[in-house]
Amino acid sequence: YFVDPMVLITEKVIYVARHAEALHNIKEREAVAKAKSIYGEHETEELERARKAVLKDEALKDAPLSPPGVSDVREKSDLLHLLNDVGRSEYPCPQIVLVSPLRRALMTATELFQGTVPPPKFVALEVLREKRTGFAADERSHVDILEQEFPHVDFSDLRVPRPEILPGEDNAALQARTQQFLDGALLKIPQETLAFVTHKGWLRELRHSLTERVEAGKLKVDFDLENWDQTLYKNAEVRIAKCVWADDKMVSLLSRSVEQALGSYANPAKKFSSSAPPAYSNNN
Repeated sequence: YFVDPMVLITEKVIYVARHAEALHNIKEREAVAKAKSIYGEHETEELERARKAVLKDEALKDAPLSPPGVSDVREKSDLLHLLNDVGRSEYPCPQIVLVSPLRRALMTATELFQGTVPPPKFVALEVLREKRTGFAADERSHVDILEQEFPHVDFSDLRVPRPEILPGEDNAALQARTQQFLDGALLKIPQETLAFVTHKGWLRELRHSLTERVEAGKLKVDFDLENWDQTLYKNAEVRIAKCVWADDKMVSLLSRSVEQALGSYANPAKKFSSSAPPAYSNNN
């Protein structure tokens, strides 16, 4: 495709991950199941009330991963290491890992990437935190505590004076944060291969941001999902994106699951190239 020689083209390989299952995720499911047994599955207001009651529990403030969550993310880490080994030229290990400062994301990032060689730099960014609902489960610990628990992570961004993300943040404000990240911090990272680890709500609003750009004709995307614009990330899910910016705007994005990327080495016909922007169809 034609590239204006006056336009600066930037390409990056990005590993995008949602945190693994945390303790509050288990409690949410248990509370919803109990509410269903009492009110029935169609009483959605009662089910949502039961779920939110769990998130308000101060005992679950900045909850860690559950034991099954740790096991899941370690299995995913094994797949990533295998992918990096067999496809090192196309899928190199991330040079830097950007992560939400909530404990569940920090634990996930550590389990996924700390064992890579050479080890990446870990940087916590406030912009990647989950929507600040005001519930205990979505409140992070003090930076002093986090620095003691995760000494390999750079938390200096959390000490930078800036307007605070206030409790009660709505989806529109969260989506604005994802756009700020896409057009700001992400593009300014000098490394060509990186990862970021965040949350379901954050990734949902990122999807909305991407969808708006596709519909406006500003972005071309290619996903290995039939309904990428409606699909939510599962716990411990990792996807790999090949992104291209023209000057300061992302113009193309190819996204594959780790499993699909690994499968491309068993079936070379499934491999995808970063040499051209992907096609996009609303029917994909």
